[in-house]
Amino acid sequence: MPRMRFAAAAALVLALAGPARAALEPGQRATIDVAVATLWKAPGIYRAIDRPSVTNPVEPIAWSKNLASTASRVWLDSHVQTQALYGQTVRVLERRGGWVKVAVVDEPDPQDPHGYPGWLPASQLTTGFDGRGRYVVAVSRNAPLLVHGRTLMLSYGTRLPLVRWSGDFAVVRTPDGVGNLSGADDPLRYSAASIVAQAERFVGVRYLWGGLSAWGFDCSGLVWDVYRAHGMTIPRDADPQFRHGAPVALDALRPGDLLFYGTQSYVHHVAIYAGRGRMVEAPDSAHSVRVVPVRRGELVGARRYASR
Repeated sequence: MPRMRFAAAAALVLALAGPARAALEPGQRATIDVAVATLWKAPGIYRAIDRPSVTNPVEPIAWSKNLASTASRVWLDSHVQTQALYGQTVRVLERRGGWVKVAVVDEPDPQDPHGYPGWLPASQLTTGFDGRGRYVVAVSRNAPLLVHGRTLMLSYGTRLPLVRWSGDFAVVRTPDGVGNLSGADDPLRYSAASIVAQAERFVGVRYLWGGLSAWGFDCSGLVWDVYRAHGMTIPRDADPQFRHGAPVALDALRPGDLLFYGTQSYVHHVAIYAGRGRMVEAPDSAHSVRVVPVRRGELVGARRYASR
């Protein structure tokens, strides 16, 4: 459970998207320096079109509100790769002007051996941050970080190195200096029941292609983030999630097992088995995270990930 309830001042959301602080050359490591960064399939996509709903992707609350129609969310399917949370490490792959192609290190994916690839503005990155060591994780849906007099609302699943506990908040190292993080705790203790309970907390959150924050999830992003809150790193997308983990017979399912849909050659959807014939899923751009009966059509298998 979180060590502190939200502070009243946490309603203020600042993007902290300052200028890049280094050359960001290929091979260099950098850090996400906004609450949620959206990684695109090509540089400059959201600036190249007249779509107000995609002009502010570092402000997740405003962006989610702007994506009010199903059509605007479906448009993202062919343009967005993934998202990355504040403090995540990336490896620079390429630079084009003000845009950088990176691989997100702890989002494993077969597209690139370094991590999940995509383009984002260089201004959303910083360098010189060392995220190693004991860390805490945001276990509140939204966790306020106060650093240098500014408050940044972070998403569930954000990890930051712990300096010390101070009362009900964690003093943490961040890409922007030492700050105070509320709504955080040590990584959750893994159990099947906890995986299901954490996923069910996001029922009603709108689906977002590429999303892996509390402001919007796609199917595999919800799974990835819930496991991350438990201190575990699993593949980012549904198909590689299916290729890992321990196979489970469909007549031997336990709560917390992952259900996969598609074909044996390619899986396009994942859900979390919740027990009693139900599952938690982020279904598609027209819907929100929900609990529904397990569908048998296109169900190709199940996998179990367990704490090491």
